[in-house]
Amino acid sequence: MSKKFSLIIVLLVSVYVVLFTFRIAPWKQKKIIDQDVTYYYGYLPATFIYHDWSFRFPDKPGFTGHVWSLGLPEGGRIQKMTMGVAMLYMPFFGLAHLYTWITGGVMNGYSPAYHQALVWAGVFYLFLGLLILRKILNSYFPEGVSSLVLITLALATNLFNYASWDGAMSHVYSFFLFALALRVFLLWMDKPATGNSFLLGLSAGLILLIRPSNVVFLVFLVVLWLFRKESSREKGKFLIQLKFKWLLLILGVILVWLPQLVYWKINSGHWLIYSYLGEPFFFDRPNIINGLFSYRKGWLVYTPVMIFSLTGMFMMDGRLSRWIVPVIIAFLLNLYIVFSWWCWWYGGSFSARALVEFYVVLAIPLGAFYRWIFRRNFILKGLTIILLGFFTWLNLYQSKQYRSSLLHWDSMSKEAYWGIWGRQSWPEHYEDMLIPTDAEKARRGEREYP
Repeated sequence: MSKKFSLIIVLLVSVYVVLFTFRIAPWKQKKIIDQDVTYYYGYLPATFIYHDWSFRFPDKPGFTGHVWSLGLPEGGRIQKMTMGVAMLYMPFFGLAHLYTWITGGVMNGYSPAYHQALVWAGVFYLFLGLLILRKILNSYFPEGVSSLVLITLALATNLFNYASWDGAMSHVYSFFLFALALRVFLLWMDKPATGNSFLLGLSAGLILLIRPSNVVFLVFLVVLWLFRKESSREKGKFLIQLKFKWLLLILGVILVWLPQLVYWKINSGHWLIYSYLGEPFFFDRPNIINGLFSYRKGWLVYTPVMIFSLTGMFMMDGRLSRWIVPVIIAFLLNLYIVFSWWCWWYGGSFSARALVEFYVVLAIPLGAFYRWIFRRNFILKGLTIILLGFFTWLNLYQSKQYRSSLLHWDSMSKEAYWGIWGRQSWPEHYEDMLIPTDAEKARRGEREYP
């Protein structure tokens, strides 16, 4: 098989996503700068158009954009989400601003070109993420296995939805950053060059700035380093030899976080705050079972192909054996944190969207599974390919149902799931099949889903 086969797969998948996004044209069917994206995006017009980090500009007469902000007890206003996603939006925001200026459009940050730009940003970062992940996979697997992993993640999981229809949400950006950080970290462990140290700091800082709970991924990197084959003495020697490169790594994190810290200080008087006001975690009662298996948002119900990856955790042998404990620890810790949040279903979404970025880590056991299958008989290979084809169809089909709201964004039940199976039209009494969310009970940590 050609050494470039997996690269061709990345290009073909990316072209497909581009053509698909053109066909569905999300900007024609819904507002892109809406819901969570409103918070992610708000920093850009506030900084570059209205020059107002206090977010008072929406109160001015004639403003036609869509801005949300949270009021603080002291009287200031802040954005709920941190500004990591906005930093990755920035090049596309700049292109939209330039295009709007050239064409004589309304340069308010909210006219059509700005919405379209965010959609294409999602497609772009999917492409970059897959390219980088390909490099990682090819270090451990043959081209055929790497290609199959990339196809699986891009088309058979909800990453597809979060790179096209919901491409302005944070997940495909974190997916790209996880891939970048893992690639740089693997290189850095072998040769901690100055550039790699600084780039690792920048990517780690951005990962945390997009979603602070992404700290689990950084824990994964640390545990992966601890499970290197070198002795404790050699590991200690490695750390000592880093010298000033530690400072470069820390500097990268600080540079990324500095604007956020200054923003918080200006608007709240504090350098660090918890901006998800009134939205707690319940670490004593995580909803892991619902998060994995419920009909509302169960990850393995709506993204069943990842059963392959979970199985592959026990097939990582040879050079991959040192990945077993880090992957399992990080995966379980991630499940615990993600599903301990009061809104364990993560609002209007398809499948368990909070797990999308972690597919970078799960790509390794997924590759181990496919490699194991490739070594087996024709029947087992054939069954796996048939299952993969079914899971890919299911993901694309249910993504379509989700886009039309036939697959409800937050109130699915067992009855509703099977009531719409194989359909593109609403069954009779569909509303009666749903189980509406009870946000107030969930915020109090009370059981609100069967």
